[in-house]
Amino acid sequence: MRKIKLIGLASKSLTRIFYSRGSYCNFVEGMQHSLLTHKRRFYSYRYVAGISGNSIGEAVYTFPLSKRYFHATGSLRASERNYYELLGVSKNASRDEIRKAFHELAKRYHPDTNKNNPSAKRKFQEIRDAYETLGDSEKRARYDMSLHMDSGYARHDSEGRGSDNVHNDHADAEAFRDAYRTHFSDSFHKIFTEIFQDDVEHFAADIQVELLLSFSEAAKGCTKQVSFDAYIPCDSCHGHGYPIGAKTRTCPTCGGIGRVTIPPFSSTCTTCRGSGRVITEKCGNCKGLGVLEGVKEVKVSIPAGVDSGDTITIPKAGNSGGLGAISGNVYIRLKVADDPIFTRNGADLYVDANISFIQAMLGGKVEVPTLTGMTSMDIPKGVQPGQVLVLRGKGLPKHGFLVNRGDQHVRFCINFPKKVNERQRAILEEFEEEEITREEESSEASWWQQIFDLGSRPKFMLELSLLLLILLFMKKIML
Repeated sequence: MRKIKLIGLASKSLTRIFYSRGSYCNFVEGMQHSLLTHKRRFYSYRYVAGISGNSIGEAVYTFPLSKRYFHATGSLRASERNYYELLGVSKNASRDEIRKAFHELAKRYHPDTNKNNPSAKRKFQEIRDAYETLGDSEKRARYDMSLHMDSGYARHDSEGRGSDNVHNDHADAEAFRDAYRTHFSDSFHKIFTEIFQDDVEHFAADIQVELLLSFSEAAKGCTKQVSFDAYIPCDSCHGHGYPIGAKTRTCPTCGGIGRVTIPPFSSTCTTCRGSGRVITEKCGNCKGLGVLEGVKEVKVSIPAGVDSGDTITIPKAGNSGGLGAISGNVYIRLKVADDPIFTRNGADLYVDANISFIQAMLGGKVEVPTLTGMTSMDIPKGVQPGQVLVLRGKGLPKHGFLVNRGDQHVRFCINFPKKVNERQRAILEEFEEEEITREEESSEASWWQQIFDLGSRPKFMLELSLLLLILLFMKKIML
């Protein structure tokens, strides 16, 4: 093995990364033949997955340094061209010199002024990448560091060619880690996880529909037919994405095996989805997607007692996925209309019962509406306006509670006559006189009752004697 430099822990908590330079280093036994061994300089990355030092598997990823392997942000990619040479400036150029050089080259190679020159667009992109890197002080520092390391590797390569000694250069390793700490680990983590992306189930988009219910439908439960726009399987290809009877060929990715293996890992081939065969001809109706825009209809069972804001989920009834994807779900959000008679609060119902003032004074019976129909209830004598009586268990169904139904609250509303005849007036006036007399007698009796209650107190005589002594003492002083 040659010049292996330990980077240490990356930003991902379950990964460690190593890199090497030169020909392939035997990190994982049995894996060297499955990876590309290149005579040109390249990096090899080792991913070790595990928790608390217990390794559960590892993989190596190798690629030449001379190729772009990151998105062209300018600071974190290996380029065949030197950015300073690309802009025509020295390594000690100031920021203004770099900006001036970029503007001149950008005008010369801008795609709008070079429509007949296909290479101008690529040249303009390279110039812009160079400016984005050298025009930013932090990115420029990291780029200069990478150039310094690159030149150092070239010297080591010429000095140590043919040597298999292991070289631990902690200073260079630390510099490389500081330069590429965040973006390097994130990018390789993405590469590593994409290898196994087909092990995750693919779902089509879910659909949310609003369904309006009457108060009675929500209270008693019902069954509704719901229609909505959705992607449906293509009729021509039955959702396969290719014509019926189309010819197949061996999958170029897995060689017909149906799985891609990077020891000790194995994953379903993402190209053929495990079948080992691929079809290049696409369905002309759905353009190979396997689905078309259409309308779906589902039957929904509404349980009794639902309320506005409740959601009913119908699994796999939403958009059809096509090409092996699982259909999405349908989420039906309920909206319950108000009722002219009942008012609800959770599972409890509230209703008004209108009675006459005679019924309020003398009592009686009144018919009140419930969910199951009209029912008769007793009116207490002397009931007051707004007084509430409760009918237990006459409310809405409760879900997930020990008590399976709510209550119905009946509020009494007393209707007073707007007009009375002479006889009714005389009776009411006589009633009023009797009430006044009764209140006066009650008030007088109450006064004597208070005196009696006061005299019956155990300490009353002692308090009275003390009060008399105080009065006599005050009278003597005044004399």
